Amino acid sequence: MNKDFEKYMSEFVNVNEVDLYRIIKYQLGWEDEFGKDSTSRGDINRVYSSIVLGICSVFSDDIKPSYQFATSIEILANSWYVHEDVQSGITERNGRSSVWWAWGPAQGINTGDGLHALARLSLLENNSKFNEIILLKALSIFDSSYLTLCEGENLDIDYQEAPLVSEEKFMNMLKKRSGSLASCAFQFGYIASDAKIHNISEKKLGIIKELGEISGITRELNSQNLIIDSENLPTEIFHKFSSKKKNIITTYLLNNSDISTKRKIGEMYLKRVLEVDDLEALKKEALASDYKNYFSNLMGDYRSRSLEIVNDLGLSDNQNKKILTIVFPNESF
Repeated sequence: MNKDFEKYMSEFVNVNEVDLYRIIKYQLGWEDEFGKDSTSRGDINRVYSSIVLGICSVFSDDIKPSYQFATSIEILANSWYVHEDVQSGITERNGRSSVWWAWGPAQGINTGDGLHALARLSLLENNSKFNEIILLKALSIFDSSYLTLCEGENLDIDYQEAPLVSEEKFMNMLKKRSGSLASCAFQFGYIASDAKIHNISEKKLGIIKELGEISGITRELNSQNLIIDSENLPTEIFHKFSSKKKNIITTYLLNNSDISTKRKIGEMYLKRVLEVDDLEALKKEALASDYKNYFSNLMGDYRSRSLEIVNDLGLSDNQNKKILTIVFPNESF
């Protein structure tokens, strides 16, 4: 966690003592339910703001101007987390009660809306170092990314009760739902690297956007893969499973298994809520199939695509490696 950035974001949020901001500070990990300093401040995982700062550092030695954009995407992501928790009935996030579980669904929805507005305002700070061209581009990226996220969520909800979803449709949904915020963060990092620029390269921005989408998709795929690879499944992931949200494992099995396996999974998904026994049954079917090879090949395809397009940015080998490490944080290049 970047302490200078954290201080910047905290000062941006600490502008009002209305009770809404107490809940917002809880969601952002700074305070507990009673408004006291949180003891877990140092453990906060700032995925999207870290991407902005990391990408900016590839193109510039001065990342401080990007704090404005990093604040925006981090708050926007938390807006989405709050709404997702309400919608999916997720009672715990990051080891603490989710906002709606602590304050009720109505306050959860309102807090999510407030976070969205706050995220947008971050892009329009009066003391911004960026020119109008960059700020208008940032607003366009912000709005289009969030709209794409909503499109992906619409598909995810539709697929929840669908008996069969093709792999192509599932991956398209994942690109929209999981790739949108990451692509926004990647683009923010790129345009924030030069506050005075008047001509943004749309070609390079398009490459950066795709790399961001790949980052978001592969992060989500790795999270879903924990269903069969983890003994202690994170609460958020189990809640998504129990609410019958489609995942890469069920999608693969329903499209590539024999009738018997398809029937087992189909009967499982007729339940109102899935349970731990269903998780174990799904894990058993996946491990008995060729799923692991399929998943490895899928991730390999995304890695190959990233290696292919990053070279079109015209950067040094060291810069390319830094970008690829942000796309795939658990791999070396």
